[in-house]
Amino acid sequence: MKKILVIGASGFVGSYIVEELLTKGYTVHCLARNPTKLKSLADKGCKIFQGDILDPVSLQKATDSVDAVYISIHTLSPQSGNEKDMNFADVELEGIQNIISACKTNGVKRVIYVTFLGSTSDSDNAWIRGRWDAEQLLFHSGLDATVIGPGMIVGIGGQGYDSIVNNAKKGVAFILGFGKQKFSNIAITDLTYYLVGILNDSRSYGQRYDVGGDEILTTPQMIDIVAEILGRRHPKKIYIPVFPIRFLASVIERMSKMPKGAIKSLINSLKSDVCGDTNPIKRILPRPLLTFRQASKQALKRQINID
Repeated sequence: MKKILVIGASGFVGSYIVEELLTKGYTVHCLARNPTKLKSLADKGCKIFQGDILDPVSLQKATDSVDAVYISIHTLSPQSGNEKDMNFADVELEGIQNIISACKTNGVKRVIYVTFLGSTSDSDNAWIRGRWDAEQLLFHSGLDATVIGPGMIVGIGGQGYDSIVNNAKKGVAFILGFGKQKFSNIAITDLTYYLVGILNDSRSYGQRYDVGGDEILTTPQMIDIVAEILGRRHPKKIYIPVFPIRFLASVIERMSKMPKGAIKSLINSLKSDVCGDTNPIKRILPRPLLTFRQASKQALKRQINID
């Protein structure tokens, strides 16, 4: 496989996938709503397509003549266009079905989907259920699909980790809920190692892998570790009750251009720990993973170099 399409290349994880593929010598095509965001990738030789997962025509064009497709999309993020009026889970399901159709039309068999650690069909979190449904569409599509589910992704640009860093820089950290939710975590560089590493491995076809290290941490613990790396005191923690936010969910979604149901799903996600069995993929791609502290040092050093 030499020519790879990355859907969501302008996003946090997608941009890292592109860089890793280029490093490994692949030819990379990218699909993005706003191609101007990918000018630096175009300068590196990537072919850029303007399009969207809800636009079948653009997907047909982008999947033409490629050998594999990476799907790295985040439908809980603020949206623009008609899809902002859709339920976020419906956006993803329709988008995945459009991708499947485009792949079949153009004879693309290999698909790798970045989803969420521990997705299940019976979760009370609509986002997790929606991701489960999307995974099942891929697994029953006849394509050679692999699903990779990370927990907390440690890297500047990830919404969850950016919130950790921002709180660590303050004297007072505001945390939604009671701060008891536990997370498996993985450095963005370790995640892309897995994502690109399984590309040509037929053992991963039809498989779903949770990915992350053995270390399990709460949000307050992660904030304190980042504060220590930054040479700051542990911030005072203030825990924000979720009821007022749940009550104002529809207003917040409209003001922030988030899709319908996104806020409620985020609140419901606080009920469950983000942990899973991360051992199966380690038997295929063994390498020591960075701890949260090591990954944070790497991420913060990269931010300083960029800034």
